[in-house]
Order: sequence, then C-alpha cells, then structure tokens
Amino acid sequence: MNQRLIRSLGIAILASLSIGVAVAQAPDKVIVSAAFKSVFYLPAYIAEERGFFKQQGLDVRIDIAGSPTNALAAVISKSADFSLHGPEWTAISSTRGGQVMVVGGTLDGLGAWVTCRPDSKVSRLADLKGKTVASGTMPTTSTSAFMNMMRKSGLEAKKDYTIFEVPVGSEIGPLVAGQVQCAVLYEPGASQGESQGMKVIAAFPNELGTYTFSAISTRKDINPGVARKFVAAVEMALRDIQKNPAGAVASGQKLFPNLDAAVVKASVERLINDKVFAKSVAITPEAMRAALQTQVDLGNLPAIPANESFMNLTWATEAARARP
Repeated sequence: MNQRLIRSLGIAILASLSIGVAVAQAPDKVIVSAAFKSVFYLPAYIAEERGFFKQQGLDVRIDIAGSPTNALAAVISKSADFSLHGPEWTAISSTRGGQVMVVGGTLDGLGAWVTCRPDSKVSRLADLKGKTVASGTMPTTSTSAFMNMMRKSGLEAKKDYTIFEVPVGSEIGPLVAGQVQCAVLYEPGASQGESQGMKVIAAFPNELGTYTFSAISTRKDINPGVARKFVAAVEMALRDIQKNPAGAVASGQKLFPNLDAAVVKASVERLINDKVFAKSVAITPEAMRAALQTQVDLGNLPAIPANESFMNLTWATEAARARP
C-alpha cells in the first residue's frame, strides 16, 4: 500500500480516537433550579465553587425559580434536571401523578428561630403567653411548626398568644418597627435581628429535632449516572461545610456581597451550629416524617405517603457510605 496513504489512514484513525476520548470525557451539562437565592442552598453553591461538580464530571448551572413550586415545575417540564426546595412539594406532586422524586437531603433541621426585642422580657417559649408574634402568612411551614411548638409548651394560638401574619420573608419588619414583641425568622433574618439588638430565644432545630427542610428533587426518568454524580458532589459539599466552617462563611459572603459580612458570618455559623445543614445527603425516616407531618397538619397532604412512592435514596446512601 502507498506509504502516504498508510500515513493518512493512521492520522485519520488517531484523530477519530482522540475525538472519541474527548466526547467520552465531556462533562454532563446539568441545570439546577433553586427555589430562591438563599443561604439555605449554600451546599449547591459550594459544590460549584469548590469544583466538586466538575470532579464528578458535571457542568452545572444554578437558576433561581422564585418559589419551590416554580423550581419543581422546571424539573417536570425538563427545563431543569434537579431542584432544591422542601421535599413536601415533591411528595405533593407525586400524589397527584407527578413523575418526580427526592434523591437526597441538604438541610436536616427546620431553619427558623424565634427572635424577640430586648425589652420584651421573653426568654423562653412559655413567656410568649399574652404576646404578639410576627410569622409568615398561613399556610406556611414556619408558622405551622411554630404553632405546634407552642402547643407543646401548653399555649394555643388566639387563646394564649396572637400571630401577626405577614408575607414570608418580611417577618423582621414588624419586629424592628416595634409592632410585635417577637417574630419567627429564617436566616439571615435572625442574624440581622441580632445585629440590631434583638435576641434569639428559641431555635426550631433544637425544639423539633431532625427535619428534612430542603432536599434534592428530580424526575423519575433522570439519567442514573447523572443523578449519582450530582448527589455525590453535594455530599462532598456537605462534608466540606462541616470540616471547613470558615470556608463556608467565606462562600456565603461571596454569594451575598450586598449583605453585611458580619450578618452572613453569623447566619452561616448558626446554620452549622444548630445542625441545619445536613451532615450527609442520606435522609433518615424520622427527618422526612417530621417534614411531611407538617404538611398533613397544614392540609396540603391527606396523609404521609409511602417513601417509595416519591423517594429514591439509592445514590444518597451510596454517597454517604463512601465517606472516608
């Protein structure tokens, strides 16, 4: 055979092999829809910032949906591959025929805190008798959980204390303005309140224990390989938060440059110290049951559905077992 032809064939073969390798190693493109741009979703941003997604062979883009239902709708419509929000929305969608599932958890505590004015003379939940507390307009998780907490303290809404309902996210306004003595605040609201002299008198994570407050959801027809990689990367981020709290604070400050750096620091540290950030993507039955029971109490779910109907923790369990 002509030597020039042989060389040409050899070059062509090598080129085709190189292209094949490049295609095989190309990262999977993934879109994540987060309910809000929130410190609660820091694990996903850390996975992106630290290169954990890249290490798993993923090219990830994080979009902001504006609400949990919008985030999940993006997954259902296939404009996103994963969504970040409370698992209850996935459970509710599943009971209505939605082909969605929870594949891991990111928050293992209900991230809300009862914060009061310094002149309120309130130091524990029982002291709220006769007081007015600002909280999110019902039906919402924080207010429902707060009422349950108060019930355990022997106090009933309307009878023993008053709830001043306001749009979720604006609870700190009436507190600072002096319209109420206390408020149920998410972060960074609780830390913002403290920076203005307010005091945190009760932490939902301490009062309620383990609670799946945020989870990773996706479609039931998701590529298993992509799901495995995504869950593994978030697991790496959760470990990093526990091992490197200062790094988590720095990431939070980078994510929210317009917030006071001291407030962001206090907020991230509170989420770590009060065990809101999950230590693993693996979800315990107790944590999921607590989250869904709140939705039953709110009337959003008729009953707690069977886990297998809306959950697949295969990859989360695998990632947790791979811990060093």
